[in-house]
Amino acid sequence: MLDLQHLKIQHKGLIEKYIPRQCSKMCDFSFGNLYAWSAAEHTEFAEKDGFLYLRSTFNGVTSYAVPWGNGDIHKALAEVQKDAVEREADLSFYCVAEEQLPVLKSFFGDKLVVKEQRDYFDYVYLRENLATLKGRKFHSKRNHVNSFCKKYNYVYEELSENNLRECLDFSHSWHIQGESTQRLEAERQVIDKAFRNFTKLGLSGALLRVDGQIVAYAMGEPMIDGETYCVHFEKASPSYPQAYAAINKLFAENSLKNYKYINREDDAGVEGLRKAKTSYQPEILVKKYYAKII
Repeated sequence: MLDLQHLKIQHKGLIEKYIPRQCSKMCDFSFGNLYAWSAAEHTEFAEKDGFLYLRSTFNGVTSYAVPWGNGDIHKALAEVQKDAVEREADLSFYCVAEEQLPVLKSFFGDKLVVKEQRDYFDYVYLRENLATLKGRKFHSKRNHVNSFCKKYNYVYEELSENNLRECLDFSHSWHIQGESTQRLEAERQVIDKAFRNFTKLGLSGALLRVDGQIVAYAMGEPMIDGETYCVHFEKASPSYPQAYAAINKLFAENSLKNYKYINREDDAGVEGLRKAKTSYQPEILVKKYYAKII
């Protein structure tokens, strides 16, 4: 049985050392995301014989990531299979990259059942597009941002130890105003964890103030591919609906100049979110699959 343990801040370097190229743009496997969601998703890991193993529970289903490492992948998959048997658990894999499917197929053969998870595809954009909103396809987005900037006396401000507490209070108020759901409550706890460990996780972000009051913020972290930044959380006051467009553009324009791509995560199958994220013309959709052994 794998010697699984809970994620801690000090595991950041170890985890990032193993993240494979195929998963380097997936929001799910950035360390900040893994750590912040680790309690909600019961994420555990083990390191053995040159491979890293991840096991998480999502939507009530406990699954493994395809093992990360440079050795014999079939031997590593056999280790996962053995672990599932010894735990008397079903065997399945989450957040499988398209390039990883042939490996699973070669080991499990006809026992492998694969399902595309469209609701969890990541939306990845060219930073330049989000920062400039040039061209006819972004005409309405420019109008929203210009309207916000002209209408309000706003200030753009980087997140720092000086304003984290105030920004977290704003985030709490955002959750209180919305309809209470289990997912939103889990997200609130995840955001709290991210704010508490902001510096240690290497997170960054920015906020917008109108007349001194916070009306929107964005927060995320660099991905290990060195060219992508992942925005984990983005919230705006319902009283300032155009603030979403404004923080999205201004964050890309002012704080993310060193990146080629911006990952704004998935839409979770929410129709409104899918429409909004599609309207920003993603450059890449990072595909994810769920694979179960029957």
